[in-house]
Amino acid sequence: MKSFCVKAPAKINLLLHVVEKKEVGYHLIEGLFVFANLANFLEIRVGEKDFKYDNSMVEFINSELRISNKYNTVMKAVNLLLKYAPARTKVIVKVVKNIPIAAGLGSGSSDAGAVIRTLGKLWKIERSVLNEIALNVGADVPASIDSKPVLVKGIGEKLCYIKKFSLPTNVVLVKPKRKFLSTPEVFSKYEGNFSKPIEWSDNNEKDLLKLLKDTKNDLQEIAVNLVPEIKDVILALESQKGSILSRMSGSGVACFGIFDSEENAKAAALNIREKQPEWWVCDTQLIV
Repeated sequence: MKSFCVKAPAKINLLLHVVEKKEVGYHLIEGLFVFANLANFLEIRVGEKDFKYDNSMVEFINSELRISNKYNTVMKAVNLLLKYAPARTKVIVKVVKNIPIAAGLGSGSSDAGAVIRTLGKLWKIERSVLNEIALNVGADVPASIDSKPVLVKGIGEKLCYIKKFSLPTNVVLVKPKRKFLSTPEVFSKYEGNFSKPIEWSDNNEKDLLKLLKDTKNDLQEIAVNLVPEIKDVILALESQKGSILSRMSGSGVACFGIFDSEENAKAAALNIREKQPEWWVCDTQLIV
């Protein structure tokens, strides 16, 4: 039996443009994904089918919501990966959840990415196969295999990694308590004009802050209509000393604030916790 302890970092979507909708129902997007030190922790055990660990294939600890084993991303990833494993292989995964679920921070996607990264290396599966498996699990999962700053296009399969990351790495994440949004629900309500694709160049990498200020999250208005507290969260982040940029991450409901220093980020998190004790608040650093 082999055992692996791995991290699944939180994913923050700094911008999100909806650029097209396919006839099959998929939306084509552009997103700038970054990953944070805030992370879920996974214990992955691999052995013969008769090894004993517990009665479930996937176990979640400290999760805000109950996650059905039938539909969770880890289960999907493991089942797809097992086709490339030695005969009679059994995989058990225990996940300690620190990233809020259904909040736009990629909690489930990062879990799946960590599993694909770990078992793919163990079983020497080609990267092209891992990318295909990841996309079958979820649109954000391919980017979550490496967990590096990346511009994502298409339905999540086109990845352009950021070589020179020019943003401050101090962030504060905030989510209203007991508020969740379904990604399909938010996308289904998008009826606005499609955004023009970004004309990517080396200059974008040199000044990512300018890029962010020239872009937006196309789903934010829809999410605010569904969960009005999101607007309060953004205003709270924007009002803090050292705040550079605040907006919703992904399809919500969590929001991020980028700060000019670690000191100001920690102070902002403390201030927000004191004023809004019901909110989930986390100050962390981006992985670059």
